[in-house]
Amino acid sequence: MSTSLVIIADCSEATLEIPAGATGGTIDVLRARDFDEALHHMHTNNIPLVLVSLKSSEQAAASFLRQCFSLPEPPRIMFCDTVTRAMSALKEILTLSPAAFGRMFSCTPPKSASHAPVKRSNVTEYKNLVGESFEMKKLKELLLKIAPTATTILLQGESGTGKEVIARAVHHYSSRSDQPFIPVDCAAINPSIIESELFGHARGAFTGAGQSTLGMIRAADKGTLFLDEIGELPLAMQVKLLRTLQERAVKPVGDTRLYPVDIRIIAATNKNLSEEVKSGAFRQDLYYRLNAITIFSPPLRERLADIPLLAAFVLQKLTQEGYPTKQISDNALAVLSAYDWPGNIRELENVLRRAITLSSGSVITPESLDIESVPVTSTDPMNAIEVCPDTIRSYEREAIRKALEKTTGNRREAAELLGISEATLYRRLKMYGK
Repeated sequence: MSTSLVIIADCSEATLEIPAGATGGTIDVLRARDFDEALHHMHTNNIPLVLVSLKSSEQAAASFLRQCFSLPEPPRIMFCDTVTRAMSALKEILTLSPAAFGRMFSCTPPKSASHAPVKRSNVTEYKNLVGESFEMKKLKELLLKIAPTATTILLQGESGTGKEVIARAVHHYSSRSDQPFIPVDCAAINPSIIESELFGHARGAFTGAGQSTLGMIRAADKGTLFLDEIGELPLAMQVKLLRTLQERAVKPVGDTRLYPVDIRIIAATNKNLSEEVKSGAFRQDLYYRLNAITIFSPPLRERLADIPLLAAFVLQKLTQEGYPTKQISDNALAVLSAYDWPGNIRELENVLRRAITLSSGSVITPESLDIESVPVTSTDPMNAIEVCPDTIRSYEREAIRKALEKTTGNRREAAELLGISEATLYRRLKMYGK
């Protein structure tokens, strides 16, 4: 018999040999320095027993217990006041017979219990997470499993794939859904004020600080903090964020006090953070803290089967924003489904916004679409739709012509209408000999 246990303590033992005549194998003792690391082990291993010898607040311990009990197969948990006593307890456990060990610490729930993830009955489907492709079904199943926990999540994926939508879905399905969801774009905040924006400041902390502010982290208390583009966070702020996560408390700029916070962190990046760690651009300790569970947001080119649903969703959204109500033809959907989508869902939304603006009828046709690059040849026979590149170029020429007509030849306004840069418009005009 072999299994894995977790010891949450400052101990160096990694593996203990089971005495002869005991359970008959080895028990891998996984070391965890804090509750978050222990939860990471529990999500990736079948853990029947957790030994805790860690000084922590009652609030942190209670939160850990809630997360353990929300797991499909909750472990047994033993609290010990010292590491020595934790190790002594483990040695006593190793003297049990295999049958006794199984009865006392089996992870298998009673036969009457359901193995399905617990989902609150009052939670409705998160409708902004659109798609029924194989990739999206797997993603939704994963979100339903991890949302009830408080585990830190790292979202990775290309720009425009909808990482914030995934983060909001996690918040929606969690027990924090009635608390704040605070999104922070780490790349958009001025470096000179980012510390004050995140951690808040005390009155008089610096010139112009006429009153104290909470900061985004404290504003997310009891809820979810979404740190988008976490790879852009300056190293100095990475240190302070790590301390906040470790201590579960915030120290505002110019203040000597610590303010406790209860937040779930969801971070997102389009960078390879492990490579950033190797280059020294991102702290390794913060990376491990954030990387409890990693979710990959699939690019649109890998889920082309979702194009019809996404197009309908985007058109409905644009109608609510005040754009005219329009349908999309099957031929136009075929063109969209054959495209590579380097800009992902964000690019799809821009293409449909321009199509609504430029099309004259009530139906969006291929002629209304402005797609700038050569279409992809799908490896999926269900998505393999042949579209001639020359035909797409003709759509592009026509879109540019209509935009110039509407702006009476003003190229800057035409570029804004098309949703492209003025330099791109000039290149296209030169390519088409205009």
